[in-house]
Amino acid sequence: MNNRHITQTLLTILLVSIVFLSGCRSSSATENTGTENNRSLAPQRVDIRGQIVMLRYHEGQYVMEVEGRAPSPNSRYNRAYVLVLPTTEITGLDGQSVNMNELTQGQNVAVLLRGQGEGDFVGMGVARKMWLEEFY
Repeated sequence: MNNRHITQTLLTILLVSIVFLSGCRSSSATENTGTENNRSLAPQRVDIRGQIVMLRYHEGQYVMEVEGRAPSPNSRYNRAYVLVLPTTEITGLDGQSVNMNELTQGQNVAVLLRGQGEGDFVGMGVARKMWLEEFY
């Protein structure tokens, strides 16, 4: 009798596991629809995605303020103050590396930061990776 209950329990767990795992999305065709429409090479989820509203050069590095277009579940912050070093990896629209001197105010970017933020609204940090995006 005891073995029968163990067998039934294991079969029930196996059945529930199969049903749960079969509900996972198997196609990645719809995963990047938001970024494909904007022709961005950036991952869907980034720390800040928006427009450069302030850009200042100081001693071989840039300090920029990036303001998000709208609150988004794919962006960690609505606004971020970002330090761009010469070692920051910047990718252009064509997938090629871009020099940080080519950054301009008004440009759309997506940034992954190394640093901390203040809650969910304002981020501060050093840019690890940055992607240029199309103007909207």
